[in-house]
Amino acid sequence: MRFSVLSYNVLHEFGASRLLRARGGGGVPAWAKDRLVQAANVVRQMQPDIVCLQEVDEAAQAAMQRTLGDDFECASTMCNESLPPRDGCSLFVRKGRWEVVGTHQFRMRDTAAKHFPEVDGVRGRAAGMTAAFWRELHEKLNMAVAVKLRASDGQAAGGSFGAELCVATTHLFWDPQYPDLKLLQAFFLARELEEFAAGCPLVLAGDLNSTPYTRAGSALSGVYALLTQGAVGTGHPDHPVALRRGGGILSGVAPVDVPGLSVAPFKSAYREAFGAEAPVTNASKDFRGCLDYILFREGLESVGGAHPGLRLVGARPLPSDAEIVSQLPLPSPLHPSDHLPILAEFEMGGA
Repeated sequence: MRFSVLSYNVLHEFGASRLLRARGGGGVPAWAKDRLVQAANVVRQMQPDIVCLQEVDEAAQAAMQRTLGDDFECASTMCNESLPPRDGCSLFVRKGRWEVVGTHQFRMRDTAAKHFPEVDGVRGRAAGMTAAFWRELHEKLNMAVAVKLRASDGQAAGGSFGAELCVATTHLFWDPQYPDLKLLQAFFLARELEEFAAGCPLVLAGDLNSTPYTRAGSALSGVYALLTQGAVGTGHPDHPVALRRGGGILSGVAPVDVPGLSVAPFKSAYREAFGAEAPVTNASKDFRGCLDYILFREGLESVGGAHPGLRLVGARPLPSDAEIVSQLPLPSPLHPSDHLPILAEFEMGGA
């Protein structure tokens, strides 16, 4: 069966108001009053089967549910009630094609002890930059929501791994000054999803707040390298050992505190489809680049099987950097968020 997955950071109202008011002109323009309805209409027009959303506040959730209507169900959602935007992640699934057989919502920080058993010992002896690193990581409330789906249209056999699919969406920490925090979030995210998927094909779609390359451009970013290549050593510029070296009486992070990291790697839908990631998925006054991705692991058609259970069919092309420049600033009447929606089509268990 074929199906499509869309990922879209819809920009919560708190952030949109800040961006729009910063332009001057006496407040929020008239077109922006229906901005979230426009974003929901963009989703509907792209006709996805699975919708992965980030920065979903109460207004965005209501707009999506109202616009997508009875064709979709919200299979999983989670928000940060304690932060001013009161936003989070939501995952919608087209009715009639899928049965939701499991859900999982989690904050990456809350999985640290499970996937990094040494963490309690490290925290107990931590000082200097190591103590600061673990404290900062624990303060971040970034989350993921995941669902396990079973095809309900009779196109896949009901008991095999090929009949089930896991899909997750996430929104990693935003600040480019702290790539090491994002790297550990990505590590916990990948390990937790691998456990939840339990061998099923897995699609991870979301805003990773990480470009494919480091800011210096000399290496893959830590998050991108970990998720697409499967390993990041302590010498990588985004690893806390390399980034927080310390000095004087302030001790740095040592390899014994945070060793090299490894996960089962994903493939990237846009890189597989076009040979490179999209040039721009997020654009603002100060930044243009790729932060949003649809990643996937193939899984197996059956226990012990040898054939991929999930195959990429293609991805929806995005505007070029030059086209985006001509449409700045975002959000705008044409682009209701500062992010662009991305979409990939897959085939599972045969056509």
